[in-house]
Amino acid sequence: MNDFRSFGRGGCEWGDWEDNFEFDDPNDRNGASAYFDSWPECSAMQFRVWHIKEDLKIELKGEGFKISETKTKFFPDDIEGKDCSSYCTTIVFKLTEPQGMVEVVIPSEDIFQDECAIKWDNTYIYDLDDKKALLEIKGVDHYKIEEILTDLQRKNYALNDRVLKLKKIVRKMNRYDIEHEIMLARMAGDFRIT
Repeated sequence: MNDFRSFGRGGCEWGDWEDNFEFDDPNDRNGASAYFDSWPECSAMQFRVWHIKEDLKIELKGEGFKISETKTKFFPDDIEGKDCSSYCTTIVFKLTEPQGMVEVVIPSEDIFQDECAIKWDNTYIYDLDDKKALLEIKGVDHYKIEEILTDLQRKNYALNDRVLKLKKIVRKMNRYDIEHEIMLARMAGDFRIT
């Protein structure tokens, strides 16, 4: 099960990140994408920045935070003979003030740049899509984050969990016909509370 249902699900992109697999020449590939990671109880938060160039300059700007670790890992990939390899730079940071903001900035990739920032105050933290969650800063390295969901969202997520569990049960019974019917009903919106 996921830690959060909607908080922290978004991402941002720079340049031609989404279309990188279309370039014949690997030197024409560019762009980057970033994702924000946090957990219900955590000692730090992080940005994962996926990029093409190994030495891409990535900056975190803002106030009320301190970077505690940065690491880059190479991920080789090949799609139909084309080099689609990429790097993932993980930047781990801690909150040092009861309010502030952190923004990912990539100076060389300023074409089609999304705003890529999170912010927080004494009570709330806002993710990349500006979704709000309750934030309790218990210490410099101890945070508690609680997602804010409406009753309707809670009910729909609970129903979705039950449907997925039902699909697993019928799959174990080798009843793929029933699994298919469940999938069709789900796509038709039959498992939706309004």
